[in-house]
Amino acid sequence: MSLSLRFLKAPLLGLALFTGAKSFVANPVIGHEGLNRRGLHVWRVKAASRVMRWRMAMLSCGVPRDEREAYLREGYLCKLDFLSPEVFSQLKAELERVHEHGPGEVRECCQGDTRTHRVLLDPETLSELPVAKQVLSDTRLRRLLRFCAGHRRLPIVHLEKVINGARESDEADPQKSLHVDTFQPTMKFWLYLEDISEHNGPFMFVPQSTQLNQGRLDWEYHMSLTARDHANRYTQRGSFRVEEGALERFGLNPPTLFKVPANTLLIADTFGMHGRGPAEAGSSRLALWGMSRTTPFLPLPGLGGEWLNRLQYRVLMAERARDDKRAAAHGVESSWHVVAREPLRAQDTS
Repeated sequence: MSLSLRFLKAPLLGLALFTGAKSFVANPVIGHEGLNRRGLHVWRVKAASRVMRWRMAMLSCGVPRDEREAYLREGYLCKLDFLSPEVFSQLKAELERVHEHGPGEVRECCQGDTRTHRVLLDPETLSELPVAKQVLSDTRLRRLLRFCAGHRRLPIVHLEKVINGARESDEADPQKSLHVDTFQPTMKFWLYLEDISEHNGPFMFVPQSTQLNQGRLDWEYHMSLTARDHANRYTQRGSFRVEEGALERFGLNPPTLFKVPANTLLIADTFGMHGRGPAEAGSSRLALWGMSRTTPFLPLPGLGGEWLNRLQYRVLMAERARDDKRAAAHGVESSWHVVAREPLRAQDTS
C-alpha cells in the first residue's frame, strides 16, 4: 500500500473504535497490543455498557420494574406461559405451516454438524400471518424488546429451526461453546414453540456475566491481549470464546441451562457468556427468534416507526442477495443460502 493510502486509511481505522467494529485481525487499532495493554478494549466495553444503560433508562416507561431490574442484574429475562394457551396454539400451528409451505424462503447456515434454518418474517411475510403479526404487534412485547435492545427500532425477526447432528463435520459447532457475541450489549430473544431440554439443545447462559465486575473486566483485558493471535478465528474476530477453566479463574458463575416448556419467552443480552447447550443428534428446536444490535456509542435510543422497520428488512435482503451473487461467482454457497422445503422436511427426523 502506498504511503498516501496508508495516511488516508489510518484515521478511518481509528474512527472505527466508535462503531460496532470488533475484529482484532481486521483492524490493527482494535487489535493493537500496546493500546490494549493500556486498556483500549476495556474502555470500549465500559463505554458501550454505560451508553446502553442510559438508552435503556429512556425506554423504561411501561416495562415493569421487576423485569427491568432482573434483566439488568442477570443479563436475561425468562417468562414462562408468555402467551395465552389459545393464542400460543394458533401461533404454533401457523408457524409450523410456514416452515413447511411458506410464505417466505428458507435459508440455511451450516456450522459444525448443526444446520440452522431461518425464515425471515418481514412485514410483507407477516401480512399473510395474522397470528404472528398480532403477537409481534403487542404493545407489552414491543416495549420490553425495545427496552432490552436499548433502541426504538424493533428487532429483525425470523422463524428459526436448529437441527442438531444433521451433517458430517470434522469441526465442532462454534455456537456450542460458551462465548460472547461482541464487546457491546446485544439483545436476542426466543419464543419457544416446543419444549426445550437436553434432548434438543437448551440455551446456556452465565448469570450476571453482563455485570462489569472485576472478574469480567479482568477476563476482557486478558482476552484483548491474546485475541489477535488466538488459535480460534471467532475470538480473533472479537467474538471471544470462553476457555476451559476461565469462569473459575475469574470468579464468574457457572452457566445455567434453560430447560423450559413451550410458550416460554427468553430474552438475553449476548454480551453475556452464552451458547447452545448439549443436544442429541437428529433433534431439533423451533422458535420465533429475533435480534437487535445497535451502534454502541449512540447516546439516544434512535428512531422507530414502521418505515424504519421495513427499511432494515430491505437492507438485510439486499445484503443476502449480494452474498448469494458473490458466492455463486466462486462456485460456492453463501453462508446463509436458500434451501428447498422438500429436503428440509426429509432432514428433520427428530
